[in-house]
Amino acid sequence: MKIIAGTALTTLAVLFSGATAFAAPTYLSCEFSGSQVFNFALDESKGTFGVYVPASGSERSAEGTFADGKASLNEGSVAWEIDLAKNTIIRDKRMVGEKDNGTCKSITAAESGFEE
Repeated sequence: MKIIAGTALTTLAVLFSGATAFAAPTYLSCEFSGSQVFNFALDESKGTFGVYVPASGSERSAEGTFADGKASLNEGSVAWEIDLAKNTIIRDKRMVGEKDNGTCKSITAAESGFEE
């Protein structure tokens, strides 16, 4: 019985540690034409979507939406939609009625520029 109980506890520990790793934030660097770069911190478990602009040092975070492998944020004048499977981003510049696309790559938390 002790062996079975020990095995069950080990299995549960592995499952929970995997769930914790999966829930970790995702950091992306996305580039648009004209070499505009934006870094993002996506945390589905907390429902947050962070935006960092390396050129200016501007950083903000708000409640985002996560569904169907996509993360999105509506900031009013600008809306973002990142397709995590395709590593693409759409920026809807609502204040001027334009949309543009970019490509994203995974980066580390240290590379992201977000304050810890």
